[in-house]
Amino acid sequence: MQSSICNPIKGLKNGLSCHTCPYKCVTKYELNRHLRKHTGEKPYKCDLCDNRFSRRENLEMHIKYKHTKEKNFSCHVCQYKCVRKNQLNLHLRKHTGEKPYKCDICDNRFPHRANLESHIKFKHTKEKNFSCHMCQYKCVTKSNLNLHLRKHTGEKPYKCDLCDNGFSHRTSLERHIKLNHTKEKNFSCHMCQYKCVSKGDLNIHLRKHTGEKPYKCDLCDYKFSYKTTLNSHIISKHYNK
Repeated sequence: MQSSICNPIKGLKNGLSCHTCPYKCVTKYELNRHLRKHTGEKPYKCDLCDNRFSRRENLEMHIKYKHTKEKNFSCHVCQYKCVRKNQLNLHLRKHTGEKPYKCDICDNRFPHRANLESHIKFKHTKEKNFSCHMCQYKCVTKSNLNLHLRKHTGEKPYKCDLCDNGFSHRTSLERHIKLNHTKEKNFSCHMCQYKCVSKGDLNIHLRKHTGEKPYKCDLCDYKFSYKTTLNSHIISKHYNK
């Protein structure tokens, strides 16, 4: 006889209900699994590290992604490889420019839901509860603070597999690979022979021709074409005195 935990509950027209949210299901197994979202219970532990998971399939996915080298899905445009097909589909948006997630507050669109959620929280809320203990930087999320702190610590956890360069941010590594290890330069300057990988790079380059200086120092009247130049100015002129 099968265990009752996997059998549909009989005699209940509407099945089983969660006492915390409107979730309903047919089996006690499904309800128990759902309740872990509320209780935080994570019974499945990885034997290779300290991570724990609420579902067995999440543990299996973690092991495959973090502890094996099996990357069977390859990008036909660049050298990117990954474990799952959905990861490849997300990656391909970098090449296609697809941005299916639109902000309801402004006209910005994003390739990933996480990007949209970060945008809304960062651009449309004033809540910046995380502060840097080394400078006046404040931000919305702890992950943003951790990324920022790498400017002070010099930590570069993202290493290029094609050369010895290391980067503090994943986006910087991806940009490096696209710029230095692929030939795909689809953006051209109409005033000179400069070509580049992204529209952002082209916009930055165009300032050489237009003289645009959008970055102003808050401590004096100097303006700069590039954020890196502004940062260097602040450090050399205002912090090293």
